[in-house]
Amino acid sequence: MMIVPELWREARAFPRELTMSVVLLLLVFGTHLLQAWALAWSLAAFVDGDMTDALVGIGGILGIGVSRILLSLAQASAAAALGGRVREGLRRRAVTAALDPARLHDASLRDGSVQATLGDGIDGTDAYVSRYIPAVVQLAVGSLVAVVLLGSISPVAALCVGVGVLLAIVGPLAWKRMLARRGFEHWDSYEALGGDMLESLRGMATLRVLGDVAGTRALLHSRSEALRRATERVMRSSLAETAVTDVAVQAGSVSAAFVAVIDVVTGAPPRVEVYAILLLSSEVFRPVRELSRHWHAGFLGLTAVPGLAALGAFRIPEAGTEAGTAAGTEAIRDASTPSAGGEVLRVSGLTYRYPGASEDVLRGVDLRAEKGTVHAIVGASGSGKSTLFDLLLGFLTPTAGTIEIDGRALRAADIAVVSQRPVLFAGTIRENVDLFGADDLDVEAACAAAGILDEIRAIPGGFDAAVSEAGTSLSGGQRQRLALARALLARRPVLLVDEPTSALDDRSALTVADTLERVAAERIVIMISHRPEALERVTDVRLLDQGVLVKAAS
Repeated sequence: MMIVPELWREARAFPRELTMSVVLLLLVFGTHLLQAWALAWSLAAFVDGDMTDALVGIGGILGIGVSRILLSLAQASAAAALGGRVREGLRRRAVTAALDPARLHDASLRDGSVQATLGDGIDGTDAYVSRYIPAVVQLAVGSLVAVVLLGSISPVAALCVGVGVLLAIVGPLAWKRMLARRGFEHWDSYEALGGDMLESLRGMATLRVLGDVAGTRALLHSRSEALRRATERVMRSSLAETAVTDVAVQAGSVSAAFVAVIDVVTGAPPRVEVYAILLLSSEVFRPVRELSRHWHAGFLGLTAVPGLAALGAFRIPEAGTEAGTAAGTEAIRDASTPSAGGEVLRVSGLTYRYPGASEDVLRGVDLRAEKGTVHAIVGASGSGKSTLFDLLLGFLTPTAGTIEIDGRALRAADIAVVSQRPVLFAGTIRENVDLFGADDLDVEAACAAAGILDEIRAIPGGFDAAVSEAGTSLSGGQRQRLALARALLARRPVLLVDEPTSALDDRSALTVADTLERVAAERIVIMISHRPEALERVTDVRLLDQGVLVKAAS
């Protein structure tokens, strides 16, 4: 038995789902005990030639079997709900922590490792939370009840079985601890391979130019071999632990059977008691066997716990309380729900200096951006344009100054962003554009406004056409216009656009420029751009030079 406090705390944060899952599992185990007793009754009646009692027992067995099927389905549903709630909470907090400004600017963190933790690591916790935790409670409660029930028939048999259960729990603990240590090494190898693989794929063109493909192949091979060796070590330890458990289970069962045989030889007790001893002694170990099976199923989630803890996935205010959970849910809702309005965005005296830098990158920036016109910010590379956007988004905290919309503090939920390198994921075009549950007409209108609707319709499958990971199946211009359509669907009062026409031809660039003009009638639009055709009709152009924002010459 391996208790992981972080995951138990996560499960306790959802008491209704956890209670339902545990209670239903105990009821399922209860049906096994009832069925063992009914089978013992039927066998004894059959041997005695009492067919009426035998048929009654068989009917009871069938009824108990049907009840167990229904209870098992309900328990599986409750367990899935518990696992889903925990995964959702972990992923939400982990993603929020991963977007922390300090992490975003930490060059030592590897995207592949973070991706593995956010993906497989969090998914791996499901089996531990939804299956292993209820199985631990079943072992603690169910096995005790079964031993007590067996003790009412034969105290000696109950003692033998009870000792076997204790050995089955205590014996493998040393193996499990060793397995956990090796599991952490296994996860480290998995993370390292994931990081190297992702970085290699992203930089494949550069690797080819530099002629280092062979070196990268050798590195990935060594990482794969390290993962293979770690996996084999884990499997060997796992087999040894399983063997220890099986020896304890078999020893307890054989001892109980031996007691039953001795009773028959010496005292000829009622047949139903002999059969009950044999059947119940086996059922006592059912929770042990199930716990062992669920342990292996939830092993990946256990090994990912250090990575999740380092990422900050377990930082829960007032962990395990209804108040803390409700407060956290309310805070997330507040951070993700855009506000109405959005007439004027005012930046006053905004100053920022990166930690360790000798001077400010932005100095006393003032900006008034109103709905109704496109506001453009230009400047040389390194002048602070991206830093200004990071401050507006809340990724960075200003050294001095304020950012307000309609007289209140600007929130991240007030802003939609179209970045120079938009993020797309594996899925359909519709799934990449519509993250908000919009209807078909709104989705098509947004795509038309972004100048991508005709191209979507021309692709086989249309909106249901597949998009590869990172959108590599689409051109740079298509990715950017899909991101613009997605931002329009968000209907947030502020739209930040970073180089919206950098990957577009002249015709598409004009289409996007027209779109931004129309969008500006309904929301505040601020864009960064160097391309002249994107600025031709922009009346408010600001120049960011040496950290100071000034009105650009017309």
